[in-house]
Amino acid sequence: MLSWIWGGMMALGIGYGFFTGRGGVSAQSVQEAVLLVFKMAGGFMLWNGLFEIVAQSGAARGIARGMKPVLKKLFKGVEKEESLTAITMNLTMNMLGLGNAATPMGLKAMESLREESACGDVASPAMCMFLVINASSLQLLPTTVISLRQAAGSAAPESIVLPTLCATAASTLVGILACKAFEKAEKHPWK
Repeated sequence: MLSWIWGGMMALGIGYGFFTGRGGVSAQSVQEAVLLVFKMAGGFMLWNGLFEIVAQSGAARGIARGMKPVLKKLFKGVEKEESLTAITMNLTMNMLGLGNAATPMGLKAMESLREESACGDVASPAMCMFLVINASSLQLLPTTVISLRQAAGSAAPESIVLPTLCATAASTLVGILACKAFEKAEKHPWK
């Protein structure tokens, strides 16, 4: 179904471009997009490779064990090491600004949380917390945005590090506090 939606959106966009006489602009935009992907591919491959080494070496499990006290407070009811490892890897990738690379680990973490939950089809507090933290996405080093700015010719692509850190730290803190407040206030079917 999703492929039909994307295909329809692309067909509408291309049709609109040619109907309004801006088809040439669309072709130029496609070329620029492809060049941008090639410019950014090296960084993505490097980080994905490093995270794969971390995962294969067992270091991810060690990091997850070290973060276990904090993660257990944030994600109530999570006991499986697999869940904690997937959460740790996803959060680490997001903190380094690798949102696209973090997606597979995020999906794995959410699946593991669902299996561990006794809520059935209802999202558990841990699942809600994970979703909120991913949406707010604390960025210690926004590498993707820095790469985009560098590829676009920015004179100081790294100048967004501090503002991004402040904004995402505030949004993550507010999200965590809101989740904890709702967790205490609501009566859940799994309690």
